[in-house]
Amino acid sequence: MTRLHDIRKLVGHNIRYFRKLKGLTQEKLAEMIGTSGAYIGYIERGKRVPSLELLAEIAESLTVEPAALLTSYNAKERELYQLLAVLSDKKSKQVKFIREVAQAYFRSL
Repeated sequence: MTRLHDIRKLVGHNIRYFRKLKGLTQEKLAEMIGTSGAYIGYIERGKRVPSLELLAEIAESLTVEPAALLTSYNAKERELYQLLAVLSDKKSKQVKFIREVAQAYFRSL
């Protein structure tokens, strides 16, 4: 496999992962960024490469940093991104509350 093929697969895998994490269909994500569901499918399967502009739009729609779509993750990192995705659309006060609960929980262990 070429390096470009590996990157295509990685980007596609990450887009699919974060899209599903957000509960979005390919069609819904496509609608949010002004493209087709079929094109999202091609990207997720590593058959097409999104432009940098489209990659940024996808990341914004998924509420992740563009770098998150270009990064390979271990299991712990993936769990942390799941948590960030859950918290990304919450208000600051809610995020602070969850952090305080987590800190109290880990202090009690």
